[in-house]
Formats: sequence, structure tokens, C-alpha cells
Amino acid sequence: MSIHPLAAVSPDAQLGTGVTIGAFASVEADVVLGDFCTVASGAHIKSGVTAGCHNEFGEHAVIGGAPQHIARPSQTGRVVLGDHNVFREHVTVHRALKPGAQTLVGSNNYVMSGGHFGHDVVVGNNCIFANGAMLGGHVEVEDRAFVSGAVAVHQFCRIGRLAMVGGHARVVQDVPPYMLVDGQSGSIVGLNVVGLRRSGHSSEDITDLKAAYRVIYRRGLAWKDVLETLRLEFSAGPVLHLRDFLGSGKRGFSQERRAPPQATLRLRIADEPATTEPVTTVRAKAG
Repeated sequence: MSIHPLAAVSPDAQLGTGVTIGAFASVEADVVLGDFCTVASGAHIKSGVTAGCHNEFGEHAVIGGAPQHIARPSQTGRVVLGDHNVFREHVTVHRALKPGAQTLVGSNNYVMSGGHFGHDVVVGNNCIFANGAMLGGHVEVEDRAFVSGAVAVHQFCRIGRLAMVGGHARVVQDVPPYMLVDGQSGSIVGLNVVGLRRSGHSSEDITDLKAAYRVIYRRGLAWKDVLETLRLEFSAGPVLHLRDFLGSGKRGFSQERRAPPQATLRLRIADEPATTEPVTTVRAKAG
């Protein structure tokens, strides 16, 4: 164990083997840090945090801060972290709002600088959050999701397994598993095929998911018919998880970005006088 003489560590904190705490860091009472955790200079681990082993807390990260809620009770919940997580500089993770509740973060997650997890957030395993990604209260993120930089996720939304959300997106409804969200529009633009391949999914899995995508977004079915069609046409593979996710939604789901209808572009040569008639007419179809 290595504790810098300028660090402030409560004698009531429980520290595992090989914990390292840098200068000007603080670890309050009622904190449990597992073996080989690292608390960098200026980081603050506040009361109510339980962390597993090999977690890394970057400079000026604040883990276990009080919930940002105007009706916050005097007693709040906890933060529970798994193993091998990285919380880079200035990351904030808030305790659950009510006593007995927990903000939960699994294992092997990487949160880049400036990321924020609000109260009662639940994050799975092997997720990546780029710089400035923000999760509102009660957000749920499933395993292997990728949330890009400056993404804002509205409270109570869910992001499904292996979904990828593009930079600067505003997420106000659930993002189904395996989907790719465009950062500019916040709409779905297809499957996260690269992520599926990297995670070991077979070509058959991807083919099934493409077929399920067409059922959901292309056939024009009523919602109850979408769920029933998925049940009838797919009996195994990742589509089962996709169907279960869709069947448990409460906020609605991100929609597909659709190409606009055909547009007529009227082009005029710059040196010629303006006219009410087009010089050249081109029929253009988006996409």
C-alpha cells in the first residue's frame, strides 16, 4: 500500500492490498477500495462507495458525490463498482437517491475525462464512454455499449447491448441493442456491424439481426405486430435479446433516420442573368 503524505485518508476507510493514493487525494469514511486500486492526485472518493479491485480513479475524479436532485433526502444510497474500471480526469459518479438503493457500475468499463454518471445509473460491463458523455439519473447501459463524446442521455433512458451512439447525440428515448445512432440527428442509421464482429458474433447472427431490423423499421407494422413477428420468425440468437429489450420499453425507442423524398435542384450559371426558369434541372435522390 502506498499513501502519499499529503493525501487525506479516513481511518475508517477500508483499503485492500496494493492500493495507491496520490497527493491531495481524499478517501472518506465508509469507503471500501479493493486490491490494487489507484487514486490519482486530487481525486475524491466520498462516503458510500464500494469498489472492487484494480479500479483506476484519475486526477480530480469525484466518485460518490451527492445526487443532483432538488428533493434529495438527508440520507442517500451508495455507489457500487466492479473490477478493472477506469475513471479518467474529472469524471463524476453520484450516489443513488434513496437509502438502500445503489448506483451500479460493472467491470472493465472505460470512462474518459469529463464523463458523468447521475444517481441510480446502472452500467454493465465492457462499456466505453468518450470525453464528456453524460448519463442522467436512472439511465441503464447494457454490456459493450459505446457512448461517444459529448452525448447527453435523458434520465430513465436505456442503451442496449453493443449499441454505439455517435458524438454529440441527444438521446431522449431507448436505444435498442446492436444499433448505430448518428450523432447529428440522434436517429438510428443501421446496425453496429463492426462492434458485432469484434465481439465474436457470427455472420449468421448478423444476418438474423439485419432481418430483424427490417421487421422493426421497414415493414410498417403496428408495434404489437412487430413484437409478434420477431417472436414467430426468430427462435434463437441475439434477436431474442433485442425482442426482450423492445418488449420491456417504457419511453419509446429511437427511430430510424429516413432519407428525404426526391428533390429537384435548379442550377444556374453564375455569369448569366437571373431568370425565373432554371437553366439546368437535375433530379436527385438522397442516399
